[in-house]
Amino acid sequence: MKIARILFTIILFAALALAPAIRAQQETPPDDIRKQVGTIIVTPGNGPNLAIADFVARASGANAAVATFNEVLWADLEFAAVSGLVGKSLYPKSLLPDPASLNFEQWSGDPVKADYLAFGNLHDQGGALSADTYLYDVKTRQQLIASRHSGDARRIAHEFADEIVKLLTGRDGIATSKIAYVSGGSIKMADYDGFNARVFASDGPSLLFPQFSPDGRHIAYVSFKSGVPNIVVRSSDGGLVGGTRFNSTTSSPSISPNGQLAFSSAIGGGGGMDIYVANLDGSNARQLTRTRSTVNISPRWNPKTGREIAFISDRGGSPQIYVMDSSGANQRPVIARGGQSDSPSWSPDGRYLAFTYGGAGSFQIFVADVATGQLLQLTSRGRNESPSWSPDSRHIAFQSSRTGSWEVWQMHIDGSGQRQVSRGGGRSPTWAK
Repeated sequence: MKIARILFTIILFAALALAPAIRAQQETPPDDIRKQVGTIIVTPGNGPNLAIADFVARASGANAAVATFNEVLWADLEFAAVSGLVGKSLYPKSLLPDPASLNFEQWSGDPVKADYLAFGNLHDQGGALSADTYLYDVKTRQQLIASRHSGDARRIAHEFADEIVKLLTGRDGIATSKIAYVSGGSIKMADYDGFNARVFASDGPSLLFPQFSPDGRHIAYVSFKSGVPNIVVRSSDGGLVGGTRFNSTTSSPSISPNGQLAFSSAIGGGGGMDIYVANLDGSNARQLTRTRSTVNISPRWNPKTGREIAFISDRGGSPQIYVMDSSGANQRPVIARGGQSDSPSWSPDGRYLAFTYGGAGSFQIFVADVATGQLLQLTSRGRNESPSWSPDSRHIAFQSSRTGSWEVWQMHIDGSGQRQVSRGGGRSPTWAK
């Protein structure tokens, strides 16, 4: 009976998909939270104006691909939100396949008034698609990018989008990153925008809680293959690395920057769940929390430092977010606000924690500044849970029930730009480069 209660508690506090909903207390964040977080967030629409001319097919074989390419490139740069995109209705009507066709006055003056201009062409040679891509500073007439990419149309667009983001911000883009999530009884892996989804793992009647390592090289998840929930660790190409082999409920895996596995388990007995760390193969398990008959779950390493672990504990009466050193020392609450918190997720830069919070009917996604404890509510439609950060610390993936079933969604760190990226079911997303 104890194990059954523990398993129910895990699913209640960590999955939330199988438990009754609890309504979030709709709390207006302090007026200065947006100012403070705004020093990090690039609000969509701010920054320089970028025009993206439709790419031109150099041969008839590229006609179908160029339409896909143009759509994907625009979507990538719109979601990246590092510049304002100039609407295409304002563009000159002439084609712009290469620099020889560029008339700077048409793009710098009214009505376009672009600061930067992306353009180029696609060609298909014997079934091999490639693209010549260009980015110009329209005002200075300086060529900033002149590159060639090859592959399928979506991949080429993603690569060029990341190239533009890198040049404009100095930081890597996310268009070539990947996500994984639970769908049915399996774990799927997909491009960051949800396309090219394929089954990554299906070893067991039920798989839960996938988590990428910070470098994206490994993924850990919970499998019921042995009849008892245990952790499985695989490389991102699917190869088996290791995991746990305990006879007690084990859940909530997280991988540190230096390759340590954190998880929650009932192996210590006493009727509760505690946090442990171990090697990726499950060896050398070490217990970090020792709060008898309480629940300590959902450990998440700080991916920036690898020296802190956030986790959920009900030791104070209701599930709240705590943080401790990687040794288990200095355990302290981060946010004490009543209600119930779940699924803490560090931003890759280590400055923010996204989490699920609820009170009396549905859960929503919040983000907290770890240094100040100030909060910003990001979602309000339907139930929204299980946040996971993008590699650039500027976007969040999460599961939402707003369409009537669980699907994976994404948004900017300020809660804007929310979009659905999975189709046919998706829960517990995790995001990596």
